Amino acid sequence: MSSVLEAGVAGSRYLRLLLKQNEVKVDDALGKLYHLLAELGYFVKRGDKYRRTNKAPPPIPSKVLGAIFDDVIVPHLLGEGVRPSHETLFAATAIFQGLRARAAGKLGKMPLVLVAGWLPCGFSTEVAAATGADIVILDENWEVLALEEERVSILPLELERVLEPVSPSLFIAFEVGRLEDLALDKYGKFSAAVICHRGVDAKRAREVAEKVYKVRFLGALGLFADLLAEALGLGQVGECAGKIYYKDADLCIMDAT
Repeated sequence: MSSVLEAGVAGSRYLRLLLKQNEVKVDDALGKLYHLLAELGYFVKRGDKYRRTNKAPPPIPSKVLGAIFDDVIVPHLLGEGVRPSHETLFAATAIFQGLRARAAGKLGKMPLVLVAGWLPCGFSTEVAAATGADIVILDENWEVLALEEERVSILPLELERVLEPVSPSLFIAFEVGRLEDLALDKYGKFSAAVICHRGVDAKRAREVAEKVYKVRFLGALGLFADLLAEALGLGQVGECAGKIYYKDADLCIMDAT
């Protein structure tokens, strides 16, 4: 899964410059980038310095994934304005596809699920396929994805059944707004709300859903998700702590009910 992220590293003009450093002492915001590169194996930290390893980036870079760093993450770290595009943000969520599918597969069957914040993870069809649930995606930042003039859309799904039988979702609804403004008379109470790697008020989520799950990615993808959420002003999901519903080396699901 981190191989997709590494294609973005190779496609970033800025990170390719960082990879040319043999040794660097970092004590500013760019330390977060070196931390990520060290987690991916390109640097090793020795005291207060990062030393370059002999690991080479993948031969086939992705410029669209590289733009996530060059247009969003790096400008934010440098105190400049971010320049996210529709294509860039969707590409960013694609990096998490494998972990999204793994997380969704741990949730069990449910009829109606709220995705409380689409960015940065991009949960949608993975939850529908794994749980058989109808999905409502709520994000007050949804307009950043430039959904043209239509702000609420109902999309029919025809899900491919993979590995095991699943019941296809009837619809996905997109809502723009705050969690506290979501009208329960429109959907009823949700079976579960899923909060993925961003700051969403779990107390509010408990008012609209019977179960509340917080998903946090770990390792290199977790560091990348931290940087992306910070750059987009989405807040942080917090550490993997409290009532742990599931945990492995790459993924932590917390029961915040």
